[in-house]
Amino acid sequence: MRVTKKMGAVPYLLVAGFLGGLTGCANYEVNTKRGDIPGYYIRSEMQESDRALEAARQAGKDTACPVEYKEAEAARDHAYDVFRACHTEEGAALAKQATAKANALCPPQAAAAQPKGAAAQPVAAAAQPKAAVVPIPVTEPTRETMKYCVSLAIEFDIGRDDIRPQYNDEVAKVGTFMSKYPSTTAVIEGYADAVGSDESNRQLSQRRAESVVKALENGYGIAPSRLSAKGYGKEGAIADNASDAGRQKNRRINAIIDCALDVKELAPPPERLCMTLKVEFATDSAEIDPRYFKEIDNVGAYMKKYPTTTAVIEGHTDDRGESGYNLRLSQQRAESVVQYLTKTSGIESSRLSAKGFGSTRRIAYNDTPEGRQANRRINAIIDCVIKQ
Repeated sequence: MRVTKKMGAVPYLLVAGFLGGLTGCANYEVNTKRGDIPGYYIRSEMQESDRALEAARQAGKDTACPVEYKEAEAARDHAYDVFRACHTEEGAALAKQATAKANALCPPQAAAAQPKGAAAQPVAAAAQPKAAVVPIPVTEPTRETMKYCVSLAIEFDIGRDDIRPQYNDEVAKVGTFMSKYPSTTAVIEGYADAVGSDESNRQLSQRRAESVVKALENGYGIAPSRLSAKGYGKEGAIADNASDAGRQKNRRINAIIDCALDVKELAPPPERLCMTLKVEFATDSAEIDPRYFKEIDNVGAYMKKYPTTTAVIEGHTDDRGESGYNLRLSQQRAESVVQYLTKTSGIESSRLSAKGFGSTRRIAYNDTPEGRQANRRINAIIDCVIKQ
């Protein structure tokens, strides 16, 4: 599978595994696969943002106010990227923001009064800012490691950072896992509601994350060098802060555990698992080098072990070369991984799909070699089918 245009390509295989079933279908709807998220169900907020943008497009708002429309579209795409990257609730919250942007497009504006007989003054085009890059989430795996992502159902009292005794079992999810695998490290993320100033919320969320760190050190003997705390304040709200129930949900803790383990050693974690496998392609080629077969075999072995899983293989490139060419090459590389998993690992084709995105979903700027290398990647999104 060769093409003539030259383009450097050193992608990495990032495997974001969404593990564990859901106990109910509240806030979920049948997945139309418009956002290339695997699984039969998806959070309704995600597809509501698709519907809002489609309604805006049909109303002609993509041409009436193209800059604002592109911003809403970018917000929707960012929400999907976050949703894929082990941040389900944050992705859903961002999708709600994208829906609000789409619904608010092209508001009527009062015309400025012109003196009688005065000629209309041309409006200078606004300078276009440099397009934003989607922040790389903490769940983005590094080479040859996995990330085990856990949302801890710890609820904090207003203004407090102490962990109530009834939530000791939640801390145990992390403590037991890290005790079993002593090479692991973890980032504990703290979040707050929107009551109070941004700075006070950030400090409070930091103290809450540190409380979990101390509980892990004191209760499970986890070395301080293996733990870090990060407070995000009211960022990434997963519920409406207008209600007491919503604010309580926003006062929460996430744990992102980084581990260099053989995936075959792990029992299914309660939520999600993100693995990274290094796979390099030759320039202009979608052929998988045999030296990387073993890396992809790990994905196949995992999917065989858990036969309810499905996967979408995504191809991504940097922006060097013509966009149509990049799109085709990324699609071909994704299809190569799908074909390998089908033929070599025996994974049913109905459980796999390939999608090439070219350079449309970058995670770094393309103006440095390091940024371009980060953008040249293959993502494999593994999801468990929801059981009724």
